[in-house]
Amino acid sequence: MRIGFSSSCAIGLAIALTLGGVSTAQAQQRDSTRRTTRTTRPRTARRTTSSQRIPISKDRNTSTGEVAAQPAPTPAVNQDSIAAAERARQDSIAAVERARQDSIARVEQMRRDSIAAAERRRQDSVAAVEKARQDSIARADSIARAEAARISMRRWLGGAYIGIAGGASLPMGDMKSAATNTGGYNTGWNVTVPIGWDISHSPFGIRVDGSFDRLAGKNYNAAFSAPDLTVYSGNADLKLRVPLGRTWSRFYVLGGATASKFTGFNQDFTNPNAPTNQRTFSNASWKWGWNAGGGFNFNFGHMTGLFVESRYVSVKPDAVTGFPYAEAKFVPIILGIQF
Repeated sequence: MRIGFSSSCAIGLAIALTLGGVSTAQAQQRDSTRRTTRTTRPRTARRTTSSQRIPISKDRNTSTGEVAAQPAPTPAVNQDSIAAAERARQDSIAAVERARQDSIARVEQMRRDSIAAAERRRQDSVAAVEKARQDSIARADSIARAEAARISMRRWLGGAYIGIAGGASLPMGDMKSAATNTGGYNTGWNVTVPIGWDISHSPFGIRVDGSFDRLAGKNYNAAFSAPDLTVYSGNADLKLRVPLGRTWSRFYVLGGATASKFTGFNQDFTNPNAPTNQRTFSNASWKWGWNAGGGFNFNFGHMTGLFVESRYVSVKPDAVTGFPYAEAKFVPIILGIQF
């Protein structure tokens, strides 16, 4: 057992010594290589010689032994190179001139463009002002036309209408005076119903109306009261309107034919103190005449308003007992409303 242990120790020691020797030898070898490299490099540098050869010539006239340098060779002149350089110079000058001309042209074009733009703005401004003026004139014309149309409508718009009126009736001429079997007549009253049509956009119109006049009889005999005269009339007239300013109101004149019946007077005077046989509507006949007059419409709408009117009526009845007048004249003055 002891012999085996001793053998193992001896073997281990031998291995350790062997490894240590190998490491020492390798270290010495590397150190020797470094020294060899450092020693070799300086030697190589000292052995390097120049490969450039300097020509040396001796001046025969001198004996100084100095080396004379040879002069530099004169370069050869190339005509193509000179021509190319000249062309390049000319091209450069031409390019500079073109650039200058282009710059001048651009500046001039910018100036013209600026002038043209300013002129366009001026023209646009003038056109805008003119358009605004024309629009203003057109608006004013439109307003004026609308106002004129409105005024024309008020002044000349026509249409149909009907009305009713009443007032006084005044006898004229011989009817106011006494005659055989009559004492004449005093002022009475009137009722009129007009129906008409005014033509639009024209001053003319037509009108027909029916009227009833009652004239008060004058007493010519103290024994009895004189009867009143009743006149039934129909009128067919042409009407002419005259507008008043910008309103619906207007003046007008009218005139035409009249047909009348005269009733109410006594026809039998056998007993002068008690006459009999009064003329009635059924046994009276229509007598023709004419009328003319005028009036004023105070309208507060299209055809609606008040009117005042007067006209002169003249009819030729038959002169008979109790009404011995060859011409009956009277003037109704009336106030009415139409719609």
